[in-house]
Amino acid sequence: MVKLIVFFLAPSLIAWTACGTKLGTSKFKQTAQASAAVKTLEIAQNEDAFQEKNHRPSYVALATGLKTANKKTRYPWPVVVESIGHNTASYQNYGDEPYFHHGLDIRADAGTDVLVSTGGKVVNISNYGPGPAYWEVAILDDAGFLWQYHHVDHDSIPENIWHAYRNKEKIAKGTKIGEVYFWMVNTYGEQYHHIHLNVLGSGGAYRNPFNFLEPLNDTKAPEFLEVGLLRNGYAQDPALPIQGAYSIYATIHDLILHDKFVVPPHKITYQLDDDPRERLVWEFSDLPGGTSNTKYVEDFFVPSLTCGNYDCRKLTVDLGFSTEGQRWFTNVSGMHTILIHAEDQAGNRTSHEFKWQVRQTPAP
Repeated sequence: MVKLIVFFLAPSLIAWTACGTKLGTSKFKQTAQASAAVKTLEIAQNEDAFQEKNHRPSYVALATGLKTANKKTRYPWPVVVESIGHNTASYQNYGDEPYFHHGLDIRADAGTDVLVSTGGKVVNISNYGPGPAYWEVAILDDAGFLWQYHHVDHDSIPENIWHAYRNKEKIAKGTKIGEVYFWMVNTYGEQYHHIHLNVLGSGGAYRNPFNFLEPLNDTKAPEFLEVGLLRNGYAQDPALPIQGAYSIYATIHDLILHDKFVVPPHKITYQLDDDPRERLVWEFSDLPGGTSNTKYVEDFFVPSLTCGNYDCRKLTVDLGFSTEGQRWFTNVSGMHTILIHAEDQAGNRTSHEFKWQVRQTPAP
């Protein structure tokens, strides 16, 4: 397991200098936490994954939203967006059980104001994991959707938000609920400051926050890196004919306002041979498992060809995926063609053609 050294300051040392002068600014806290720590702790890289994957509080039952927001009704982003670090489909595996990311990592500078995208009742403020990085403010909007804002700096949560929570009151759209926490992890050469935003509907089913928020200026289409034949979960030599039960994999990466933080495409379809119909693999308006962020993740992705952590991102999809069971491809002898289409949330679309040969299994 890869270890990460993280530095923390005791609260009293964050608030006071050696000469006893009180410093109340978040900028000082950020600098102090990063460079003047008096205690070091070793934590596993999978701590964040464990907290996010397993966070299913009882108040989730309050969510009743039945429809994704109308595309004509879009809400502002809660922070000034630098880039998207992960989308709902992102594969996460930090040494524990793999899972779909189930929300958006919205990257923004530490200390940036977090403004609620839509108004509603403050239904939770809590520390859902060990350490100061895991504070959440949750809002239930008037349509019944639950908005979970994770990694809010606890010390920055205003008193009026605490008051609204204690008194079960509503707050208006654009109200400040805190600031982006100073994230200690450096990945791909950048500090990973971000707000993790989940939106949940009826029954606690995860919804895609992109469908609720104003469109981003994303003009780059997904990219195909590799396509090939798959048997028993492993890639096969594409130069050799295939026979028996097999599938087809595709490694597809998308980028959203960044040049390194690759994410899966929003939608994947394909056409086989001369059939003009597009067959859907999955569209991430919701998760395949609905309320579960772990169900189907190792069916949709190919574990032997996929990674997703702070050091490695490779996203390979089994095109035979179905929530009703694995779909195998044709066993008719001869050459075959598949035309695969990948589309991102902004509607940018790219296609890739792949040909292969089938050798019919000899009769016994």
